Amino acid sequence: MTDYKGIQGVSIQSVASDPTLDEGQIWYNNATYAIKLASVTTAGTWASGGALPSARNGNPGGAGTQTAGLAFGGGGPAGGGAPITTTSTYNGTSWSDVNSLNTARGYMVGCGTQTAALIAGGNPAATELWNGTSWTTNPANMNTSRSALGASTAGTQTATLAFGGSSPVIASSESWNGSSWTNTPSLNTARRGLSGLGTQAAALALGGYPVVTTTESWNGSSWTTVNSMNTARGFGRGVGPQTAGLAFAGYGPTTPTYNGATELWNGTSWTSNPNSMGTARYGLGGLGNQSAALAYGGYSTTWVTTVEEFTGPGSPVTKTITTS
Repeated sequence: MTDYKGIQGVSIQSVASDPTLDEGQIWYNNATYAIKLASVTTAGTWASGGALPSARNGNPGGAGTQTAGLAFGGGGPAGGGAPITTTSTYNGTSWSDVNSLNTARGYMVGCGTQTAALIAGGNPAATELWNGTSWTTNPANMNTSRSALGASTAGTQTATLAFGGSSPVIASSESWNGSSWTNTPSLNTARRGLSGLGTQAAALALGGYPVVTTTESWNGSSWTTVNSMNTARGFGRGVGPQTAGLAFAGYGPTTPTYNGATELWNGTSWTSNPNSMGTARYGLGGLGNQSAALAYGGYSTTWVTTVEEFTGPGSPVTKTITTS
């Protein structure tokens, strides 16, 4: 009978741990006694991650990557969702609480990395900077105090864009250069509870409350209304660059009022991902990108500690070969 070596001309490699993936590669894991194959996903998938140390909603801020993340602020169950100062780091498996924010806040903006992050808004106009160990309050406040705003979540500690929010509902935008905020042209549609993604020079504003599908694109000087989302939502999350964005979860529009719908943006239009989140919710935090995102906390009948990790379509995955 023809075997693998007879077909391929080489034997299956035997290793103690799974190698760096290359599509089509096959090997034997002698630690788990399994033959495995490297493949790619055809649709994005959500899987459980390490739970937060404490439940929170209020769209906690986020910075970093799926394996080196930072979550901060939001609202806790105590006091019916009152703003909190909690800051936690994620290593791809579990969370650790670290030094807290100086000002408790929820529904604010956050961006950067696990070692150099920015937070602003969330009712107070104060700006805080994270250096990998602690938060420092920056003397430069936002020009307009606001909460439930959107931001270029792929921005950095020294360059980001904030837009919309409630004070009451507004359309104004502001740009951060590392030391001060400058007013920039406003959104075409004023809204709160919207999500944002992209960078300071190339951002996307999506959704919002009252629940809408509206999407606007920022080119560094002005906003343009572009193709709408497939699922109307507010208080969801968006991550990634302007040309490859990911939107997930949110409030509305059907009963129950929270959803786990996931959509991918290709720079022109939104496509609904066939796999929704395991836990439908709104008011959650998010970080990462279209290939590897992290969703944490939120409200789903109650405040949750639930964390989910997203693996985007076309990403390498390991499959175990079985007889079935």
